[in-house]
Amino acid sequence: MKREPLSASAVEAPIVAPPHPAYRPDIDGLRAIAVLAVVLFHAFPSLLPGGFIGVDIFFIISGFLIGSIIMGEMAQQRFSFARFYGRRIKRIFPALALVMACCLVAGWQVLFADEFRMLGRHLVAGAGFMSNLLLWSEVGYFDTAADTKPLLHLWSLGIEEQFYIFWPILLMLAQRWRQRAWLWALVLGGLSFLLNVALVHRYPSATFYSPASRVWELLMGSMLAYLTLHGQTLAGLLRAGSTAAVAPAPAPSAQRRNLYSVLGMALLLAGFILISRNRAFPGWWALLPTTGAVLLIAAGPQAWCNRYVLAQPLLVWVGLISYPLYLWHWPLLSFAHILHSAQPAWQIRAAAVLLAVLLAWLTYRVLEQRVRAPAHSRRKIIVLSGLMTLVAAAGLWLATHAGLPERSGIVANAALQKSLIVVEDVANAEACKARYGFASKYEYCLLDQVKQEPTVVLIGDSHAYHLVAGLTRYYHEHGGNLLMLGTRVPFIGLPTGDDPYQQATPRMLELALNTTSVKTVIFSTALKLHEGNPDGVATVQALRTTLERFSAAGKQLVWVNDVPMLDFEPRSCIGRPGMRLVGAGVDCTLPRATFERNTAGHAAIVARLLKDMPQVKVFDTAAPLCDASRCHVMLDGKLMYRDTHHLSYDGDLYVASTYARQLGLAP
Repeated sequence: MKREPLSASAVEAPIVAPPHPAYRPDIDGLRAIAVLAVVLFHAFPSLLPGGFIGVDIFFIISGFLIGSIIMGEMAQQRFSFARFYGRRIKRIFPALALVMACCLVAGWQVLFADEFRMLGRHLVAGAGFMSNLLLWSEVGYFDTAADTKPLLHLWSLGIEEQFYIFWPILLMLAQRWRQRAWLWALVLGGLSFLLNVALVHRYPSATFYSPASRVWELLMGSMLAYLTLHGQTLAGLLRAGSTAAVAPAPAPSAQRRNLYSVLGMALLLAGFILISRNRAFPGWWALLPTTGAVLLIAAGPQAWCNRYVLAQPLLVWVGLISYPLYLWHWPLLSFAHILHSAQPAWQIRAAAVLLAVLLAWLTYRVLEQRVRAPAHSRRKIIVLSGLMTLVAAAGLWLATHAGLPERSGIVANAALQKSLIVVEDVANAEACKARYGFASKYEYCLLDQVKQEPTVVLIGDSHAYHLVAGLTRYYHEHGGNLLMLGTRVPFIGLPTGDDPYQQATPRMLELALNTTSVKTVIFSTALKLHEGNPDGVATVQALRTTLERFSAAGKQLVWVNDVPMLDFEPRSCIGRPGMRLVGAGVDCTLPRATFERNTAGHAAIVARLLKDMPQVKVFDTAAPLCDASRCHVMLDGKLMYRDTHHLSYDGDLYVASTYARQLGLAP
């Protein structure tokens, strides 16, 4: 017997709206608010600390519009995966391929090899809509600053497109199995939101970048699309339960729609004001922009805020160019930051924003509108796919060829550029972790001679790691075997909280304390001590307790006074071709008075504490870098720093060369 095609009315409420939503200028206005918030936050973060929530507004808009198309076509038995993804290619690829190609050209001109190699990886991830996963994997001690990643903003596109790979398939399965699409959206969205709330404090980066903890926002938009298409309310569907078909709900009154729009706008404003990068985000805070956006869209184009605010011609115009504006603004700001090795002056950032608006308008008029036209659609899709493949191939070439360090203008300073790259002995780290049973990335160690017992332990955070090469060399030459244990703050008794690095610290301290072969323990941390509140007093006491316990165990103790923290990027000390566009670089020194003023309180606490413990030796890492008036980033033609507060490999070796002399040890 031939099986009849499924009827949408057999399992869903009848559709009362067309499958393709009519154009709504107020939604373009909402897009404008979202993109302007993001751009303002990136260019002038202090003016709108919560501007980054514009991305969450985009997620709601996308979920609603694309969800309306998918579910409308499926309900009418005319959805096609090929047609759907073809439309996505024509919508997403033109501006994206253009911006990535321009970043490639700009990178060729101005980026150092390590920066160009990183850009190559991001080109591959961007072309494959996997930027969020790559950025998630890069988070850690050795990550570079976000401002120096020109394609950082593509993380949101990654989450969207990953969603649109799986969501149409799930909707198709729901239809085939006679399941309710709205129930699937509700359940999956609820699970995603709970995952987001549960993990945001302990794993903030994973929660921010993972599609699993972000798709609830797109599903909110899709749920709204379903309710709109079927003329339903969520409460009505829940009351109906297993009823096969549900009659359309009465349309909301004009008064209620006005209430929705005003409340939605108020929630958006509250989000922009109350949310900042210091909040655990997304978490519960993300409900402000997402709920606000849902209410504004649900209110409809005739509601008060939608009609008289969002539908204003200027906002609508910005909304029309919002996608290319989002793509253009961040690379321009990022390259300006790279060329200046710091946040550029406000005039330069303002000029970058204005240029982004101009480029976005040109991209929309000259490129996007022509590509979206129906003529030669299949040919356009093939060409766009080929161009994106070429961009990805170029990125892969860069990533596998070390960022092409032989480029003219770059090769002249190749030796200095190497100082900016983290030097890590991965094989030694794995062997060391295996020896001590360390199972996670938060348990890090290096051991000079892995098959022998350690005699010296260097313990601390990344400010211990940036001393490991020089100290390992010294002890190796004098018959020692140095073990470096990477933690957070290496003090006994500190609360570990949700920080996995701090949670690994007690075990490492016990290892250093109880290993009988270890005679010397060196403590190094970036933490600056203060006693301005109970937590500060407790931290100082924790350090005292730590030194007393290790001293009582018969260990020789060394406390490391930290290096000066710079107020400029050491990359600015290296000439790059693009510097001729922005003027000379910075003075590669820091006034000693500035360093001493910034660390005066910490230094006084350490001096007072160590006065009671004369057995603790002090290794002053600032001493070899500073003279009477200046602290130097360049010495003997070599770069001492790899970023604002970590020594380079050359700096590590140089500073460690004074270790024996400072401590009165064998030269």
